[in-house]
Amino acid sequence: MAMLRALIAAVALMFAGAASAQSLAVKVDAEAARAVLAAVRNPALTEAEALAIARLPGNQGLIRKVRSYNRPADDNRLAEALLAAARHRASAEDANYKFGAVRDAADKIAPVVEALADPASLAGVQARIALFTPGRVKGAAAGYLIAGGPAGGFAFGEPEFYLNVARFPAASLARVIMAHELYHGVQGLAMGLRPASAAARACLAKMPEAENLGNLFASLQQEGMASYVGDVLALPAADLDAKTARDKAQRGVDLVGRSVTLLALSTHALTSGSAIAYEDIYGLGFYGDEILYSLGYVMVRAIAKEGGNAAVAELIDQPGAAFVMRYVSLANYGKGKDAPEIDPVTVTWAKRLAECG
Repeated sequence: MAMLRALIAAVALMFAGAASAQSLAVKVDAEAARAVLAAVRNPALTEAEALAIARLPGNQGLIRKVRSYNRPADDNRLAEALLAAARHRASAEDANYKFGAVRDAADKIAPVVEALADPASLAGVQARIALFTPGRVKGAAAGYLIAGGPAGGFAFGEPEFYLNVARFPAASLARVIMAHELYHGVQGLAMGLRPASAAARACLAKMPEAENLGNLFASLQQEGMASYVGDVLALPAADLDAKTARDKAQRGVDLVGRSVTLLALSTHALTSGSAIAYEDIYGLGFYGDEILYSLGYVMVRAIAKEGGNAAVAELIDQPGAAFVMRYVSLANYGKGKDAPEIDPVTVTWAKRLAECG
């Protein structure tokens, strides 16, 4: 059965890194996407079949993503959403999984899955990621194509990524988002390559603000780098299928001043003893309109313009504070819209964290 076929067991991709040649083994698995596409078009789908599909690794990531929004999610709930879509009945679970929309667009989604799954089509993604992957980053990253859910692409700080193909109308845009999410997997592999020394840990421990600020700066760095690797704005203007995504990304860049303000407010909230939780700050900056994505992207783009792709690649295993300090060291920093000045207080905090080593 098509819905039970694994598309690709493992694809070995060779990445020519910024520092030296190296290999990353990448597993790209489309079993979950194909299974869901078949299931939602099958009125005779059984509960046992739906549960089996829910347990596929790709859909386990989808369940985990729904939980990240503080919503209940498990195998049974996903299976219920599949059954409801297949039988054309309403279900409260559809708000999380959106399988009804997947069913209605299945004929358009299926070719995108096939295009992404073709090993030959990964060549462009491979080449782009290679520019930003130093040779010291090694290991295996797993990618899962899925159909449905509340997000287009996501990762959990691990060498795994998930791409909701249902959110993308054409393979060209989906490949760019795939590069973004795959790079998050590569970032996961880079974690721990340069562990903080005992002296650095002791230095940071003297600052109660260090953990939350470090996480904020790290998210800015990671999303900025991934957004530049999977660069929506690099898609041709003539690609009408990508117009909505391009317009959203361009609007974020055009309004980068609001991102600068939000970063300043976030720093203030985390260092002033306010009762605002870090999770709420993260949600405001990196969910929804993804306001801080835009600033991270602009910062990375400015670093690449001055120092080349290798300068960006070298940041992959650096703390987020080091990323901020690399940005403010640019010759063009603060001299135009392409390298906007960020809040001096934020810079001061980043410098304090970076000085710990």
